[in-house]
Amino acid sequence: MQENTNESPSLIKLGKLANNKDFGKLEDLWPQAVDSTLYSWRELLPIAGQVGRQGSTEKALTLIEMLISVVEEKQDSAAALEVARAATGQLKKGEGLRNVLLRLYQTCHPEFSGLSELLDRLIPRGAALIEATRMADLYLQLQPGCYALDRGFLVPGVVEELTPGTGWLSLRFDDRHSEYDPSTATKLTPLPRDHFPAQLLYNPEALKDLALDDAVAYVKLAMKSNREGRLQYRYVKSSIIDLLGEKGWKEWWQDAKRSLKRDPLIGMTPGSQPTFRILRQADRFEDRVLRKFDHAKSNQEKLLEVMAYLDEISREEKQGGCENCADDVLLVHLGNGAAKTAVAVLKDNPTLALAGLALHAEVAARGVDVARPNPRAAAQVLARVTDQGEMVAILPEALLQRVLIYLRGTLPDGWGKVWSAVLVRSGKRMCDVITRGLIEGGQADALEKALLLAIAKPSASPDLLGWLWRTSHTASTAGKFLAGLENLTVRRIADAMFSLLHSTGTLYGLSMEEKHLKVLESSRAAFATQNNQPLLTLLEEADRTEAKRLKIIIEKNAGLSASHRTQLLGLLRAKYADIFLDLTREWEDGTTVYTTEQGLRITQDALNTIIKDELPEVAKQIGEAASFGDLSENAEFTAALEKRDQLASRATGLESELSLASVITPEMANSDFVNIGTRVRALAADSGEEVVFTFLGPWDTDTDQLILNYQAPLSLAFMGSKVGDRVVFGEESESRSWEILGIEPAV
Repeated sequence: MQENTNESPSLIKLGKLANNKDFGKLEDLWPQAVDSTLYSWRELLPIAGQVGRQGSTEKALTLIEMLISVVEEKQDSAAALEVARAATGQLKKGEGLRNVLLRLYQTCHPEFSGLSELLDRLIPRGAALIEATRMADLYLQLQPGCYALDRGFLVPGVVEELTPGTGWLSLRFDDRHSEYDPSTATKLTPLPRDHFPAQLLYNPEALKDLALDDAVAYVKLAMKSNREGRLQYRYVKSSIIDLLGEKGWKEWWQDAKRSLKRDPLIGMTPGSQPTFRILRQADRFEDRVLRKFDHAKSNQEKLLEVMAYLDEISREEKQGGCENCADDVLLVHLGNGAAKTAVAVLKDNPTLALAGLALHAEVAARGVDVARPNPRAAAQVLARVTDQGEMVAILPEALLQRVLIYLRGTLPDGWGKVWSAVLVRSGKRMCDVITRGLIEGGQADALEKALLLAIAKPSASPDLLGWLWRTSHTASTAGKFLAGLENLTVRRIADAMFSLLHSTGTLYGLSMEEKHLKVLESSRAAFATQNNQPLLTLLEEADRTEAKRLKIIIEKNAGLSASHRTQLLGLLRAKYADIFLDLTREWEDGTTVYTTEQGLRITQDALNTIIKDELPEVAKQIGEAASFGDLSENAEFTAALEKRDQLASRATGLESELSLASVITPEMANSDFVNIGTRVRALAADSGEEVVFTFLGPWDTDTDQLILNYQAPLSLAFMGSKVGDRVVFGEESESRSWEILGIEPAV
């Protein structure tokens, strides 16, 4: 039919004809309307439906069939089927529309074996077409091999069998089966053919091939099946391990991460275990790097972005992914940006300026067209750094390493001194890097000076001292170097470690601060290297004089754990038992207040309460009382002052006592005589009753439980006595006596 858009009737006119039941004129104009490009079938279909609603089903069906026929002629059968399905909402029943639907379904799905028989079952004569077509559409997505969800199962299922004549379905859900008919099939939700979790269960070989051929496509497919369009690293890893095994995963990830990071449609968070997401629009990897650099919040973040890109391309080149993985335009921008950053921070932060110069020089070494580095700049900027060791606190480790390498290349005569200054303040990992570099670079003298400084001031270099103790007992290059230094004997290093432990343990005991605990735990772990064997060997090789010296150090050390102290003293006792025979009389030591760890904490907390809570509160009360006027007759003001003086006196007393405090050691409590920290079973001579006394510190006293202060007169009467001894206390007629039946440690 030749279209003449100028003569096409308007939709308003067609609608009026339908409403007025002028069906004859509507039929005359209908061919022009459906053949026109002015209207879509979605606009015309409701008009035909209105004819049916006006009571003329046959005329409505005629109009709908003509509309479907034109759409099929101009487009295809799939588009015509879409019109026919939509028509079921306008024409609820009708054999003519049913026949059209059956024909179009079979035309569009010739591969579906038994479809005609199935449609007869799903769209019977006289059926409500809108519901019937929904069921037909459902079954078209449930052919054998298709995937579906049933909320009664945790995993997706796969259709294994479909019987067209009855509509009977059989699905497998991993290792379980379930059957459905048209009355229960509505519980199923069809899934797309490429649904990732379903393919992982039922078609792993196809996924395996995809993963090996195209890692990016594999991850995109996995993300497509995720409702949020995101994917966690752990899910990618577990799925690849299922397909390729643990070894296959490592090889796959090594190659895949570069492709994933550089794909313009995949967003990938930083870190070793990234999260992946689909981007709404393409975004090149280089553009992301450039954007992050240009919009970095601080100058240090800018330099970290430059370093991250250099590390990325270096890894890729090392792995053989490409000969030159860098984008030269981006490199020029980053290299010149690093140089500009160095100039910007030179006055306020010369250490960060050195990092900028180092990265600029690294970019220039790649041969790109950046500003030429100034070889004298390193010395000029370094001269502005007043404390070279402080660079450790200013720069992250990776950036600090860049600076050290840069200085080694630009200061051939002075780099060793800088490296040594940094070493003294470095953490564990940097200690290995710096010492190895100094040894290989012929800077043995500078290294030895740094190590001797760490020995002289243990608390200033805890990580270096721990590294020194561990490494001195290895056969590594650094270990062999240390063995050749006469001034760094094992005994001297051990003494420094004991000193570090004692000072750190004391600090933590008084402050209970997390930073001191971390240093203490790290130092303990370092000292116990190789399951304590180096330390035990040191004790085993000690002569009698050295053993006595070590015994005193170990007993008084505030940083050793109780178990470690007991182990070390046990070894000394096994070799030199006689040095432990002298009766120590700690209870006569008037310069020390012995206590349990709990008592020490309670007293420290009491002092903290006075200082932090009670004194500020009474100061507030004094201020409020003073506001009442006439201080000479102000009772509240006088009372507040008295309370302040009492609290201050109490705080001063506690501080004095705490300065003398020492924790009761297991050796004191394990003695075979009554000592501080022992529990004593004794038989009272007057009553024949057996009683148990515990002798602890003044802050542990509980007289109701017979836990006594070792300084009390009764306690002093018991001190030094052994099992079988008779203890007498009191004056003549009031004296009492006990026979000691047993002694055991109370701590």
